Amino acid sequence: MFENYNTEENSFEAFTTPDPVMRSSRISNLGQMAILIGFAGVGIVISSMLAVVIWMLMTHQSLDTMTTNILLPAYANAAKVIQLVMSFCMFFLPAFFLALLISKKPLYYMHYNRSINLKQVYLVIAMVFVGLFLSGALTELNQIIPIPKKWEVSFKAMEKAYTDGVKGMAVMKNFGEYLSTLLVIAIAPAIFEETFFRGGMQNILVQWTKSAAAGIIITSIIFSAAHTSYYGFLPRFGLGIILGYIYYYGKNIWLNILLHFLNNGFAVTMLYFATKNGALKDDAMDDTTFPWYIGIVAIIALVILFKYFKKATPIQST
Repeated sequence: MFENYNTEENSFEAFTTPDPVMRSSRISNLGQMAILIGFAGVGIVISSMLAVVIWMLMTHQSLDTMTTNILLPAYANAAKVIQLVMSFCMFFLPAFFLALLISKKPLYYMHYNRSINLKQVYLVIAMVFVGLFLSGALTELNQIIPIPKKWEVSFKAMEKAYTDGVKGMAVMKNFGEYLSTLLVIAIAPAIFEETFFRGGMQNILVQWTKSAAAGIIITSIIFSAAHTSYYGFLPRFGLGIILGYIYYYGKNIWLNILLHFLNNGFAVTMLYFATKNGALKDDAMDDTTFPWYIGIVAIIALVILFKYFKKATPIQST
């Protein structure tokens, strides 16, 4: 979507040059990816076991009831804790432990910077606003792409399962429940997923392919596919592209976390107002759509914003 600029401040070499705290035993890019995926697999296993323990302790019910009752609003608190633990084990820990193998300062390696540029923050907020229009246009495009009937039935079943899961956690009768939902659906995913996909996977793929565009596109495809939603694939892919270039040019993962949080937080806030006066309606979670030409305008606006964003990136950002 955006040009692969090669300026002295944001060149590929500047992004991939080993830092002074890298460990002497260099792991190949293939090895890094294998380790990251392996750690994620271990995280899934461990978090699944923890989920069972959490369910039984919080609900006093057996494992047999977990698959069905966890979607019910009555067990929203248990579902939120389980989601939080699973996300932490599946996304944050694998990327952190991989970074620990690569660098003596894993957070430094993943660009968890100590400072943040306010001008970049303002530009990221503007990108969130523009991104809503791009997402709406991509949602419209995603819905009109013809697919076989069997696929459509399967994809809609997956979409319903995802929606039911969110609806089960999105019980927000008061402000306290709104904050807890914001933590689980907006804050935690922003931190954990950005650590995994940008701080971990994109770092590997950009160095492996020796191309920022290729690394960001591949990461964005995997990022979107991981959410197992066909009808949300293109919007999340577009979001992944924006997040990828923010990380590549900004070299500060906090900017990614900010955009990811604002994007998810906006949706949670809309759900909060939708459920404040009663149960969540089925159409309350329908994605807003815009005509395709709105998406073109949004892309042009994003390209302009990224030009200013690059200029605002400090030469020594970490």
